[in-house]
Amino acid sequence: MRRAGPAWWVAAFAVLAGALASCGGGGGGDAAAPPAANPPPAAPPGPQFTNATNSTGIRFVHGVVNPTHSKAEMFGGGVAAGDYDADGDVDLYVVRGNIGANLLYRNDGNNRFTDVATAAGVAHANPAGGGYLHSGPAFADLDGDGDLDLFVGGMGSDPCLLFENNGDGTFRDVTASSGLPSMSATNTISASFGDYDRDGDLDMMLAHWGTPRPPDGVGGHGDTESLWRNDTDAAGIRFTNVSVESGIAATIIAARGGYFDFQPNALDYDYSFTPTFARMNADPYPDLLSVADFNNTRVFLSNGEQSGPVTFRDATDNAVIIDRNGMGAAVGDVDNDGDLDWFVTGLFGASETVGNRLYRNDGSGVLEDVSVPAGIADGGWGWGACMADFNLDGRLDVFHTNGWVEQNPIDNFEHDRSRMFISQANGLSFIDEAVTRGMTDTEQGRGVVCADFDNDGDVDIFMTNRGLENSGAFWLNDDQASANRSLSVRLAGASPNTEAVGARIRVTVGGATQMREIVVGNNFTSQNPCMQIFGLGTASAADSVEIEWPDGSVDTYSNVQAGAVIYHQ
Repeated sequence: MRRAGPAWWVAAFAVLAGALASCGGGGGGDAAAPPAANPPPAAPPGPQFTNATNSTGIRFVHGVVNPTHSKAEMFGGGVAAGDYDADGDVDLYVVRGNIGANLLYRNDGNNRFTDVATAAGVAHANPAGGGYLHSGPAFADLDGDGDLDLFVGGMGSDPCLLFENNGDGTFRDVTASSGLPSMSATNTISASFGDYDRDGDLDMMLAHWGTPRPPDGVGGHGDTESLWRNDTDAAGIRFTNVSVESGIAATIIAARGGYFDFQPNALDYDYSFTPTFARMNADPYPDLLSVADFNNTRVFLSNGEQSGPVTFRDATDNAVIIDRNGMGAAVGDVDNDGDLDWFVTGLFGASETVGNRLYRNDGSGVLEDVSVPAGIADGGWGWGACMADFNLDGRLDVFHTNGWVEQNPIDNFEHDRSRMFISQANGLSFIDEAVTRGMTDTEQGRGVVCADFDNDGDVDIFMTNRGLENSGAFWLNDDQASANRSLSVRLAGASPNTEAVGARIRVTVGGATQMREIVVGNNFTSQNPCMQIFGLGTASAADSVEIEWPDGSVDTYSNVQAGAVIYHQ
């Protein structure tokens, strides 16, 4: 069913052209003017990506004081990305460990950021000094009022937090009444949001790496506190743990063994890292992808319509899903065949050769491992990842950040550089072009945000790392050598799902169609904002733009010009 008369507008970027003027003068009389000098040759274009961190105002250090000897402290942290103040650009919320209070970097335009966490009420400083152990923050509109609320995961003895956006640039802590204080999980590493039961609001999936889950005596592990249903009402934002009734808890711990196996009387542990809501088959219900360590990555397909609560079935094919050390994730249609594929970062070195995995979807949720022929397996020690069209050629590329202090002398990942796998013409093979494109990052990377921070139509990158001078890195995309163009789409959905999470956007150019699904997902302790950037190549316009809303209705527009930004509601 097509929506009747939606309010929408298209605002094109202005292209300003200035005329060059020249003037000459003579010494007097009839003296001839000297011949014009040849203009100097144009400077060759610079690299596509440059490290602009020092000019952004972003400066912080992530660290842990007096560690509790939990390995999770070595990779926890991360960044949330979204337009919390509704001024049209992407802001950043950064957690710092217990070394200091958290930061809210307001985007002031021109790639400049200002920390306003204290004034906004989200610094969460420790009265005794420093901060708390946090990880996996995420922005999402949880109460349907049109602004972005903020979830922050807790680690160790520090609890998860929930901040409600007041709509005036400030937040209030509503954790006490949110249902989250009932959580007993040791670590909450990452969070994702999606409407699993299709009741209109955003539910929550959490990853709890390093949390012990003793067997329950009947083949399961009791309550893993993974899936939380949104039960927000007039009284406020509230979540209810539905991990057991949904079927997630029964199988999310697939394999015993791992980091904690050396302990006497070792329990089973939840090793999940990166959850994502995404529609992997043809039905309208979101499925769940859970990237995890130590052979525990799982695919949960929704059972959809039924008489009782929505449940999931474990559809993991263990002969295909073979990422032994799954960490980060990205979901997108890499081959432009209309369904979502799945990329998982891993570990590739002399002592471990499984590496990254690319799982191609056949459209029904059945996955095929195409990592080796795609040329994407060897990525070193990968963490946060994203899919984005970095060169605007109409195909999704894959980026991930890297690094680990490894004591094994066989492998050394301490200065392992980030990878940028650029899609080739067939959409099924990739070449790592990070260095040639100027992406020379070698920090101890963890979280990644891929977004158009300066609203110029291409995708920039922000990373969190373990740098001792600055734990943030801002990489500006400024590809002056390319003539490719783009189209940006930002959706405003009906309340309570005001960012239209779960909607699909299809952009057709020259007979080829790109599809993106709006995901408030996770890259590993980090998230991308919801605006989508489509590369059009050298085309001057998209032939059509189709928006499939979460309720199944469809809107279609024709001949949308390159350089446009579509704000649709």
